[in-house]
Amino acid sequence: MDDLTNVLTRKETAINREINNKPNFKISIYKEINVLDRLYTEWSDLAEKSNQPICMSPEWMKTWWKHFGSNKHRSLFIITAYDEDKLVAIFPFYKGYSKLGGKVIEQRLQLIGSGGSQNEQLGFSDDYGISDFLDFIVDPDYEDSVADFFISLLKASDLSKHQIKFHQVRDDSFIKQKLYPKLEQTDYTVTSEHTDTCPYIDLTEIDSLKEFIKKRKSNARRRFRQTLRAEGPDKLYEIERAQKPDDLADMTSKLIELHQNRWNDIGYPGAFNDNRFVAFFRDIVFSSSQTNRLWFKQATDDSGICASRMLVLYNGRYYDYMTGFDDNSPAAKRRPGIGLLLNLIEDALEQSVDRIELLRGLEEYKMDFTNKTSKNWKIIISASDKQMIGMKIP
Repeated sequence: MDDLTNVLTRKETAINREINNKPNFKISIYKEINVLDRLYTEWSDLAEKSNQPICMSPEWMKTWWKHFGSNKHRSLFIITAYDEDKLVAIFPFYKGYSKLGGKVIEQRLQLIGSGGSQNEQLGFSDDYGISDFLDFIVDPDYEDSVADFFISLLKASDLSKHQIKFHQVRDDSFIKQKLYPKLEQTDYTVTSEHTDTCPYIDLTEIDSLKEFIKKRKSNARRRFRQTLRAEGPDKLYEIERAQKPDDLADMTSKLIELHQNRWNDIGYPGAFNDNRFVAFFRDIVFSSSQTNRLWFKQATDDSGICASRMLVLYNGRYYDYMTGFDDNSPAAKRRPGIGLLLNLIEDALEQSVDRIELLRGLEEYKMDFTNKTSKNWKIIISASDKQMIGMKIP
């Protein structure tokens, strides 16, 4: 490929000589984030064909790397596989290491979007947790051969000396469904741990919000109708969306304020306590609005803005990414935040979107909307080259 000259090292090129590679699979390794621009169309097409979630999009990965990934402890290691001229797989890794006393205590490969903790370089928590449903991006027609191919890659020295950590891998992902069962049949030490449960709203075979509410449990139906009545006949709050770019910036600031105030009031720092996440979130809102994937509305009552909700649409699914609301507002008892989610369901049905991902956590309000869930997993492949432990970084 014409873009390899400035991203491949001699050592990385040696991977092709160390593995029993399929003749029709050509691999390339990239160490610069601008590869996401150069491969944007191919990457996006493959992500669509394999029904990838929002966190596997080029926009998300590039934004995450900008704010969380790029530092002296991490370097990109994105592997692509081609069958002749056809892109069939992307392994979007980055390398990281932890050291104490000037010596490396761990070298690892992780998926872009995972990790990012400010303590990671010290060997502590390495799953900061702002991305859900991470995976390899694989053409569905090549899944078995790509799984075998990746296992053969593990023989290469540049992979064998690293512990490989897959965070936030969902039940139906390629890694969990295809790669993990094959890894269990090898001599590699591989572990799997359930980390989170993720509810989702299934809108298939639902034609209207009225029909959706009718199928909920009785207590949920009552609460939903109270919320809708508060927005409708009772006029306790109203729902609005941004009308111009300045409105969107103001709405973003207000959502951050609402989110932080609520979490601070109950003794937690809140997601936006990290300035990196503030900048990341603003960039995601902007890029999603530019690509017409953003759903962002707020509820107002007599006191002002009392609830806000931001989602991103990708590959036919909405991702309920961030919310904020004021527990002390006049409309709080009628749950305007839930009103926003009901409003989203109406919009999703009009757009023929059949699934809304509520992401990690089994909060009570989510169970009013659904009894369907998926699981997230952490899968670890242990480093096989134990002699690398304790070596100094050159």
